[in-house]
Amino acid sequence: MSLLDRVRSSASATRDTVDALRVRPFTASGWAAGAVAVAVPWLATVALAVFVWAVTPGSDTPWGHVVGIGSAGWFLGTGGAIAVDGVVVGIVPLLVWGLAAWFTAYQLRRLVVHTGQVPRALLPGFFGGYAAAAVFVGLVTLGGPARPTLSGLLGVCSVPVVAAACVLGQSDEELVERLPTWAVRAWRPALWGLAALAGLAAALVLVMMVVRWPTVSSVHAAVGAHGLSGLGLILGQAVFVPDLVVWALSFIAGPGVQVSAGGSVTVSGAAPGLLPMIPVLGVVPSEGQYPAWLAGVLLGPVAVGALVAWQSGRQWSLLARWRDKARTVAAAVLAVDIVVLDGAWLSSGSLGSGRLSHVGPDPWAVAGAVLLELGLGAGLALTWERVGRRWLR
Repeated sequence: MSLLDRVRSSASATRDTVDALRVRPFTASGWAAGAVAVAVPWLATVALAVFVWAVTPGSDTPWGHVVGIGSAGWFLGTGGAIAVDGVVVGIVPLLVWGLAAWFTAYQLRRLVVHTGQVPRALLPGFFGGYAAAAVFVGLVTLGGPARPTLSGLLGVCSVPVVAAACVLGQSDEELVERLPTWAVRAWRPALWGLAALAGLAAALVLVMMVVRWPTVSSVHAAVGAHGLSGLGLILGQAVFVPDLVVWALSFIAGPGVQVSAGGSVTVSGAAPGLLPMIPVLGVVPSEGQYPAWLAGVLLGPVAVGALVAWQSGRQWSLLARWRDKARTVAAAVLAVDIVVLDGAWLSSGSLGSGRLSHVGPDPWAVAGAVLLELGLGAGLALTWERVGRRWLR
């Protein structure tokens, strides 16, 4: 009798697993969750546009234009580019993009808990609701002067894709179990590597902010924004601070950053050219040549590569195979480089016309340099663990 009970319980568990994995693209809760993932950030950007309109003295812009501008701001903040009178703006505020991705992942997690299904079964409906709401926001932009570009529509897909990948990695245990052990153990060293690179770049931005503060404050005073309008200007610049961190990382990695057509800042020197009257751009150094020793900043990503290798080694026991450790290091370095590539892609693009037709780092150059430097540091650390310790013994 107990054997029959075991067979029945096994069959019941199999049916539950099949039901959980069954794709239900037209589940109302999935479509609603996807739509809410768009609606809340969209309402926030529209509210910000209304705030700026309210604090602007003498503004006679119609309500439809204000809502349309806020809707275009949602596209820009979630990875898309927008065009205003033929001028394309394609630099995405990474802070807004990160918050949108976090909220989208939060909605998907709630949906998983509410329905009891695995995320893979819910993604079609969730993506459908997200796409339908994005189309609605695109129609609302017709009331304003800004329009999302065709390439910008593709960029908006980055938010739900990244959010779904994060939820799958955290909630879909069966999917994670299918991955090799060395790949699963790479995520923690990758987080260490990303945190270290972000810390180096943020420290550089902070130092430049302190050194160049007289220039930043003088440009802010020249703009003439006071009171609530000044607060709106500060908030508008604050959402682009993570973009400056990516720019600083491009400087540390070697390729540098282009701040205007024909003007760039690299470890060899700065020739920024004429910049717009945006106070936060006052952190960009003045024109001049840098001493040769400044190239030592390139050792920063190399040290981060060694850190990634060390953290990867901690995921394994001393008796583990060296090949598995090397695979974990390679997977972690590749994961870090993919994130760097995505960040550089979002934080570069057009900021206007003429000299501002392309601003920011070259995504592929930055990703290539970071991959080489991380790989060098990780390779040296692995070599030391493999050969150096034996030689010392």
